[in-house]
Amino acid sequence: MKVLDKIIEILVAIIPFLGGRRKRKEMIEEVQSFTELVKGQYGFLVEQLEKVLKDYFDMSERVKEMHTEMFELKAQLAKALSMQCGNTSCGLRNSKV
Repeated sequence: MKVLDKIIEILVAIIPFLGGRRKRKEMIEEVQSFTELVKGQYGFLVEQLEKVLKDYFDMSERVKEMHTEMFELKAQLAKALSMQCGNTSCGLRNSKV
């Protein structure tokens, strides 16, 4: 935003040297309205970017939680399967060996 303000200052400083008094006023008004438009669009875009980043990091956190839960469930499943086939006469144990 500071860059835009500097550009506006430069344009306002140059405008008095262009055209007549009425034309200068019109040009200053046009520059100011254009500046307000650009500032509004910039603010809107920044707001949208912040929303996208927030959603991205929320989703990333959920994915991490899901991966952690999947690895925990995999470990629990492996432990349960190893306990299930602890008996040497277990059909599943003999078929895998």
